[in-house]
Amino acid sequence: MGYYNIAIVLQILLFFYFEVTTLLNLFPWNDLSKYIRKETFTEAITNGLFILLCIGLFATKIKWLMAISVIFYLVFLVMQILTWWMPYCTGIHLKQFPKSLYESHFKDTIKWLPPIKDHIIPDAQHNVLQLLSMITLIVSSISLFM
Repeated sequence: MGYYNIAIVLQILLFFYFEVTTLLNLFPWNDLSKYIRKETFTEAITNGLFILLCIGLFATKIKWLMAISVIFYLVFLVMQILTWWMPYCTGIHLKQFPKSLYESHFKDTIKWLPPIKDHIIPDAQHNVLQLLSMITLIVSSISLFM
């Protein structure tokens, strides 16, 4: 199986992982108990459509459309890093993701990382999402340039 096929499989896996963890309460893997159902549906539909669009663009095998898809995956990963890893490493939070949101929505989920001072700790559900996003970005980029 070549890089292109692996990239497509990873993108589809990313889509399904994101949708399942956004729509299904799998506590303690995730904790959707504090979310309003409309919020979860909005997030699942919005991000899901973007990911599906990227899969479609990438599947065309047209280099510039594939590049748009890869750029989206880069932005998607950077947003995850800014949302989770910047606060974890520095204690600085984005306005859109204050510590109070973390405390109410993610405090009781599974964590694999050790605490740093009183900073938030990225939960395992998001660690897997970030790892899957990074691998998808890398393999899709390799496929684009080969």
